[in-house]
Amino acid sequence: MRSIKEIFVIGHGPSSSHTMGPAFACEYILKKYPNAHFIKVTLYGSLALTGKGHLTDYIINLELKEVPHIIQFDKITRTKHPNTMRFVIETEDKHTYRENVISVGGGTILTKDSPFALGESVYPHKHLKDILKYCEKEKITLTEYVERFEGPDIRDYIENVYKAIEECRQRGIEATGELPGSLHVKRKAHDMYLAALGIKDGQKNIHMNMAISSFAVAEENAAGGVVVIAPTCGSAGVIPGAITYCEMKQMPHEKIINGLLVAGLFGIIAKTNASVSGAECGCQAEIGVACSMSAAMVGVAQDFSNNDVAQSAEIALEHSLGLTCDPVCGYVQIPCIERCAMFALKAVNAATLAKLISADTNKVSYDDILKTMYQTGKDLQSGYRETSAEGLARFVKR
Repeated sequence: MRSIKEIFVIGHGPSSSHTMGPAFACEYILKKYPNAHFIKVTLYGSLALTGKGHLTDYIINLELKEVPHIIQFDKITRTKHPNTMRFVIETEDKHTYRENVISVGGGTILTKDSPFALGESVYPHKHLKDILKYCEKEKITLTEYVERFEGPDIRDYIENVYKAIEECRQRGIEATGELPGSLHVKRKAHDMYLAALGIKDGQKNIHMNMAISSFAVAEENAAGGVVVIAPTCGSAGVIPGAITYCEMKQMPHEKIINGLLVAGLFGIIAKTNASVSGAECGCQAEIGVACSMSAAMVGVAQDFSNNDVAQSAEIALEHSLGLTCDPVCGYVQIPCIERCAMFALKAVNAATLAKLISADTNKVSYDDILKTMYQTGKDLQSGYRETSAEGLARFVKR
């Protein structure tokens, strides 16, 4: 299992699979073929259907600006993975090469040279049940488990993640105007912040401030700003809302960092054994996993036992099953922004419920719910998996 650094990546929105992944794919191609004379890029599946709204063509043009190239959107051909890119590279010595690259979510790509080109295995386990057994045997917490296998620099890495989240949140609160695109969606975080100031005890209302934080970060993402994927760009607003909860409850900063470490662990378990890609498994794989990560973080920050933390994450994901990914016009705006706030609140509720219910009576494990989520995602009609063909994308006026 790879590093949690793969779950928390700092970069430009609005989509880890549609902008970050293609950007890394272009970097891979340029590095492998430094003598490229012409490149043809064909986008399939979700990349073709919602690439315009997700700025996929923009980021590819930016990365390949030094090499003549064309981009084609193939909305007809079916591929094994919905986020498939095909590169046809013509080199200066008149050779032609073909490379398929898959953007699997969270900025990670699959290539024929490496199953996961952005990360190497750092953990000896891949299922939570085995991690919990190991921790019980070693008498360590989940935080200590992460630190043991990630190495001494992981806390500094997560501190930078925390800083980037806070900076993004502040930018989002201060920004006004409309988000990019044809929907003409007005930014709301700034107005929400002002409204809270005008309400008696509004500044002290935890739920209000959680929503403001989630909206601020999700709007920055939609505007193409610098965000922290957690585990994707579209779900980047969930953890910031949960962080606000912890801070307003005056939980120590060190415990919040501990929580983020464990949140990353639950994210990488999900990415390893199921998916964090909306194009592959619907929004349950993005916002649902973000909710489970946030619930685990809240639990760790409150000194929950390992089993209670696991139950927090399981409850959060269990009650996100079946969530569809149907962004209107392909933009990461409706319903994505509001959804981040809703599921930040749900994460806190999941942790609260887990604390009230004995983990010993739990019949469903996190590993079980990941299997369920993945199969549910595969069973969803393609129109509900980030194609903008069904759901809100079909019925909401544009």
